[in-house]
Amino acid sequence: MAKSSEHNSMKGLGAKYGATVRKRYGRIMGNLKRTRRCPSCGSTRFRRRSAGIWACSTCEYKVAGEAYDI
Repeated sequence: MAKSSEHNSMKGLGAKYGATVRKRYGRIMGNLKRTRRCPSCGSTRFRRRSAGIWACSTCEYKVAGEAYDI
């Protein structure tokens, strides 16, 4: 059985969690890890520092938002 790229992002979630939980986890992690543009300087290095804290590593602009999405 060949592994798809989807299984790599869901590391640690085995069959015991069920398909619905794995799909939800995949959507959240895909949204969390995608590239975003900084509202201040426009660089693509705008990332989540911790739950609810988003920051740009180029200009050190910080903003509070939701836990998994800004």
